[in-house]
Amino acid sequence: MGGVSAFITLFIVTALIVGGTTVIFIFYRRTLREAKNYERGLKMVPILIHLPPASEDIADENRDKRDLTEEVLSQAQVMYNIIASTATKGFKSKIYGQRHLSFEIVARDGLIYYYAVVPTVLTDVVRQAIAAAYPAARLEEVTEHTVFSRVGKTSGTIGGEFTLKKSFSYPIATYLESKRDASRALLNAISAAGREDGVGLQILIRPASEGWTKSSLNLADKITKDKGVKKTGVFSGMVSPREIMEALWKPPEEDEKKADEKQLNAVEQSTIEAIQEKTRYPGYEVLVRVVVSSNTAARSQALLKNIVAAFALFDSPTYNGFRFNLSKNIEELASSYIFRFFPQQINQNILNSVELATIFHLPDQNSIPTSQVKRQMSKQVDGPTQVMDEGLLLGYNEFRGVKKPIRLGIKDRRRHVHIIGQTGVGKSVLQENLAYQDMMDGRGFAFVDPHGDSVEALLSKIPKERVEDVVYFNPSDMSNPIGLNMFEFDHPDQKDFLIQEAISMLYGLYDPGHTGIVGPRLEHIFRNCALLLMSDPKGGTFVDIPKLLVDEEFMKSKLKYVTDRQVLDFWTKEFPASQRSSEAGEVISWVSAKFGPFVNNDTMRNIIGQQKSGINLADVMNNNKILLVNLSKGKMGDLNSKLLGIIFVMKFQAAAMARANMPEEERKDFTLYVDEFQNFATDSFETILSEARKYRLSLVLGNQFMTQLKEELREAIIGNVGTTITGRIGITDAEIMVKRYTPVFDAEDLTKLPNYESVVVAQIEGVPSAPFSMSWIPPMGQSNQQLSDALKRLSAAKYGRPRSQVEQEIAQRLSLGEAASGSRAPWRSAANSSGSSFLDEWLAKRKRMTGGVGVPTTSTGLQQAGSGVASGQQPVAPVQAQAMTPGQSGVPRQHANVSAQASPDTAMPSSSSVGTKRPTMYSPQPSLQEEMEKELREDSNKLTLRGQGSSDEVSIKLH
Repeated sequence: MGGVSAFITLFIVTALIVGGTTVIFIFYRRTLREAKNYERGLKMVPILIHLPPASEDIADENRDKRDLTEEVLSQAQVMYNIIASTATKGFKSKIYGQRHLSFEIVARDGLIYYYAVVPTVLTDVVRQAIAAAYPAARLEEVTEHTVFSRVGKTSGTIGGEFTLKKSFSYPIATYLESKRDASRALLNAISAAGREDGVGLQILIRPASEGWTKSSLNLADKITKDKGVKKTGVFSGMVSPREIMEALWKPPEEDEKKADEKQLNAVEQSTIEAIQEKTRYPGYEVLVRVVVSSNTAARSQALLKNIVAAFALFDSPTYNGFRFNLSKNIEELASSYIFRFFPQQINQNILNSVELATIFHLPDQNSIPTSQVKRQMSKQVDGPTQVMDEGLLLGYNEFRGVKKPIRLGIKDRRRHVHIIGQTGVGKSVLQENLAYQDMMDGRGFAFVDPHGDSVEALLSKIPKERVEDVVYFNPSDMSNPIGLNMFEFDHPDQKDFLIQEAISMLYGLYDPGHTGIVGPRLEHIFRNCALLLMSDPKGGTFVDIPKLLVDEEFMKSKLKYVTDRQVLDFWTKEFPASQRSSEAGEVISWVSAKFGPFVNNDTMRNIIGQQKSGINLADVMNNNKILLVNLSKGKMGDLNSKLLGIIFVMKFQAAAMARANMPEEERKDFTLYVDEFQNFATDSFETILSEARKYRLSLVLGNQFMTQLKEELREAIIGNVGTTITGRIGITDAEIMVKRYTPVFDAEDLTKLPNYESVVVAQIEGVPSAPFSMSWIPPMGQSNQQLSDALKRLSAAKYGRPRSQVEQEIAQRLSLGEAASGSRAPWRSAANSSGSSFLDEWLAKRKRMTGGVGVPTTSTGLQQAGSGVASGQQPVAPVQAQAMTPGQSGVPRQHANVSAQASPDTAMPSSSSVGTKRPTMYSPQPSLQEEMEKELREDSNKLTLRGQGSSDEVSIKLH
């Protein structure tokens, strides 16, 4: 007896110890789980799911809509099946429970977003799961979002949680049975939220323990055995103590006999099959939470009521459904929503992957045409498998959760880059980033910017070690203009190219359609003017051309250097003869009008009127310098911006082609960035695209529309450019560019690209890649405005000249003819009656007097006139007598020897900036023939004096 008492005592003590230990363990585990719940809530990563574009929807092809719905929702089922693999085993899982993640539908600012919020350690797995189900979806890690209305109050925030009505063993209504998408009603209810409302539907899931399937199957067996035991709820699958006691006294034969007598009806049979079917798929513990925030309680209640009503479509009359539990503690609800709390004790709401796919999946635009859903406008396509580790970073290709950089090697850059996209898509930022990388890598480049913002941004990011490499060209800096002479050349072979480019420039400025505004006549006059000016060793400029046409003395001062017989004939025969026509004045005015906008503009005249350019582009290219060209249209006008841009492009081409005489291994790679390049493209641009590669000149071209370009240039870009980057473009351009991207992308894809997204064909190791999608990178580098201001002053001091000095020089040069004669001589025919050219006779006499020095021969016309300059002799020039004194800004004194003065009523104002007056072209002056005869009769010795450091110049006739 004592032994029994001791045993009972021991049993009770042991039970108390075990029970107490269990209670303590459960309480301690609950405390640990609550702490872990907070920790996990703070270590979750929000991923914005950019829904696939409508073009990626499953094609209906006249199929049954029910079949389409099943196919669409089955994609989500794949996602949940993969996520089930995140379940862990071991002691930690027993203590802390499984990690959970959240799928969320959020309505804010009038749009609907889809999110996946996952633990950091599960990010890769969840990304892969989503990508496997929705290959065209784009995933982006973002900052935390909020659904709470900015104008809302605490009284306007309500919500609650959904739980299952019956045991988790019973399934809810799924798409497999209904063949319809019940989430359409849910999405419509959420879409009712306005711009000032916020709605958040949070579906928290974690893998369920393995025991849920056994419990469900036990319930199915019990229904089979008991036929109609209607227990429902949490403990429906458990055996009660009463049943245990009955089993001890009841013979087993009696149970078997009763079981044989029971027959299941159709409803019971279908219930058992439904329970068994649910256990065939992975199960998840689920907590569905909804929060609505608005400015009034009535508005929030209306929105919440619609959402709760939509959940009724998931109810199965026979099996299971959702019950909504309205939260009475709004602060607790808001905290749980924000931190995504999912207590481990909430483990009786279990849904399988099919049920979850029915509730949460990415909507198809065809089946759920809701414009408020935020989705991608274009599809994602995988990039090249051969990814370079070095080179210029263009952007990133992201496909199925994998993000890889897209780089362009040096050799591939030589095939050029073309960037096209509408305004605002990010083209300028992309070009800035590419130039910034060149800047940081020590490479040379030039950036021609018609807006000015990009070069200003780059100038503020110059690293200190490259300060000495920077050349900043800013025409709006009128105090120190930097010269840019389009007629300046390094080798005579460049003359024809520069002149032809200048003619193309005139067409681009005044007659892009070649309608006759420019035409062959102007070409002919301009070409001879340019050749005459370029013959002068001192150089000629664009602003000198009108002076040649109206001032014979100025022309004569240049003619003595001409060696080309055709040019001599034009100026001594053809042009004087043309002046006898009644239309002569109109022709001169017609030609001069093309130069007026630049000659009469102080800023432009001081830049293109300088005989020596302040910037040596060959030096810039060969020494890895940085040239930033600010051609802001807002500051200098569209026409002036175009002119300077064309000059830069043509001179870069000339400098590149001059590298033909340089060994290939010595040619340094140089990149020319041209934004809105259609403004500066001439007819030779096609040649640049095909030939510049040989001379290591790479082009990065940006523009908005392909229709801005001539057809030949469009075809050259499509055919010769190695890397094409296309942002969002219009329908017309899409029809042109789609040739480059078909069949991967269609025209609609190109018109729906978001900002900073593009479609690309890249040159990879000399081979064009297949088309793929690419995201551009944010602006690189940090700005330093103080450094930018200092660099502007430095460039102006190094490459510019004081304005007063430039203006005085130009005025002095353009006043040359007037200083010699005081009025303009009329143009007359230079042919004599004998049939032989007077020029031939004059040249022969001159040759006899000078011993052949400085005189072109009549047989070849190639012997260099004016070679006396090179040999130290002063060339014989028309009689000049002029004196200049400082402070007169280039205004000549009264002429000493004037054969005929223009009458006041015939004088017309000069186009120069100093305000001198030029006599009319019909003033009675000696002809060129008469002047030359007079010069032959006089002593040819003449002395020209120039004061040291002064602009004084006096021409004295020695008698």
